[in-house]
Amino acid sequence: MLEQTLNNPTLATTARWHKARRLRNYLLLSVVVGSVWGYALLWVIAHYRFAGNETDSLPDAFFIVALGQHVPQRGELLPFRIGASVRHYPTGMIFIKQVLGMPGDVLVWQGDTAYVGGRRVGVAHSHTPSGDVLVRTPAGVIPPEHYFVATAHPDSYDSRYQDVGLVSAAQIAGRVLW
Repeated sequence: MLEQTLNNPTLATTARWHKARRLRNYLLLSVVVGSVWGYALLWVIAHYRFAGNETDSLPDAFFIVALGQHVPQRGELLPFRIGASVRHYPTGMIFIKQVLGMPGDVLVWQGDTAYVGGRRVGVAHSHTPSGDVLVRTPAGVIPPEHYFVATAHPDSYDSRYQDVGLVSAAQIAGRVLW
């Protein structure tokens, strides 16, 4: 068969034509599959974030965050973007804390202990481990579309401190899926 193909120019041309067509089809298939995967990746990047936790403040090390508007409920984990006042972290970084105070709840300080809605949420430190002064979030009623967020960890950097403060609805990045 190979001798026939080599000796017959028509068969050789046909074989080359079929080989080129197969190669073209494989290339087209690769472009289509690559485009679909690329589009899917861009869609995931536009709608989700994968957040890592490097501290002991939360029980899990990784979280999937669905980006978008979300009205949080008490007790759920809330992803939010931090402002420029949060020291040592880049503006816009996503923090994840538990919602412990809702609009209308009252933040009260008794000594160094914070209470929100009558529930103890934690003790505030006066300084960071590196010696920076920590200013407490002022006591009062949590305003509409604001939330008090914290974790049970004693060293959690959260709404107890004015740097983080109450989280506004505009700061909410979405909701934690896992």
